[in-house]
Amino acid sequence: MSNTSLKIMIQVDFEGVTNIVNFDEIYPGHPHFDRNCVILTREINAAIEGAVAAGATDITVRDGHAGNINVDPLILDSRAKLTRGRVPGTPHTMVLGIDSTYDALLFIGAHSGAGTVKGVLSHTMSLNVLDFKINGRPIFEPAFNSLYAGQFGVPVAFLSGDDAACREAKENFGEIETVITKYAFGRTCAVSKSIEVVCNEIRVSVERALRNRDKWCLFTMKPPYNMEVRVKTDEEGGEKTVTATSDSLEVIMEKFWENL
Repeated sequence: MSNTSLKIMIQVDFEGVTNIVNFDEIYPGHPHFDRNCVILTREINAAIEGAVAAGATDITVRDGHAGNINVDPLILDSRAKLTRGRVPGTPHTMVLGIDSTYDALLFIGAHSGAGTVKGVLSHTMSLNVLDFKINGRPIFEPAFNSLYAGQFGVPVAFLSGDDAACREAKENFGEIETVITKYAFGRTCAVSKSIEVVCNEIRVSVERALRNRDKWCLFTMKPPYNMEVRVKTDEEGGEKTVTATSDSLEVIMEKFWENL
């Protein structure tokens, strides 16, 4: 199958970007926030360069972290469109706009899921989530988003993030292309690669990923979808477990978000 005229979405998070180790530094008000937004955007630009080299002609970047104001539009590669902001009541907000017209989904800045001790800033959508499963399978954020994309026949082709995120990507998506940006010592400590090295690896790996469709993963599960989420209820150690079952993935995702 030809790689010409590929349409892709690059889903962006922040925790998996190189040199990021604390939650504070990826929110407005921190003295390094603007600098880190530049680093994030450079990683995205590297992915865009690799995608264009592989034949992508329609690229959407979805800023998916927190308030969706992290990608620097002044330095973002002009060949990509940027989706910012949120629409209330959309639990698939991190891949907002994805549909069957897309050929592939890519992840930049990914992190590992709730409960991963040796994973930088590990969590699943909220720090209140202690554990999250669908059909008995632990779900980290890229799997959640890929599952939604899978409904439209859109496979995941690439992921970058810390070593824990890349390991979880392999566990869920098989042998997709990944780039490790840093190696975790714990949740708030890591040894990071140079931004120059990371960007070069992303550029090369994204091009290779999009040229090798046989490694893409269409991540799906068969309904009914059985959700189980364990969440904190207070700071004193209280918690609850919520379960739900539905033939509709969107219903399950809504039930999950209601309990964050």
